[in-house]
Amino acid sequence: MSHGNDLEPFAESLNDVFARLGLPDPVLMSQVSDEWEALAGKPWVGRSKPMFVRGRTLVVEAAGPSMVAFLRYGEASLLETLKERFGEGLIDSIEVVPPARI
Repeated sequence: MSHGNDLEPFAESLNDVFARLGLPDPVLMSQVSDEWEALAGKPWVGRSKPMFVRGRTLVVEAAGPSMVAFLRYGEASLLETLKERFGEGLIDSIEVVPPARI
């Protein structure tokens, strides 16, 4: 008896659970994080980091408060790159936020 196909239904079930709970797709966020430098390019690299996906919005933390407005000018280009890489409907907008204060 082979269990080679058991992982695919499990992954689909897990994604369904995340979606029902309103949680982001952990695989999508992992891919965005892993590929950030290649995907984002200028002016994003070194000035931002992807934090999480809320609904269909990628939340990106700017390196500093002054970078928030600067990075917003590059949102359209980054959004187009993300749509090309991940397809339509997964990430529809980008929200740039200032660095978190801990």
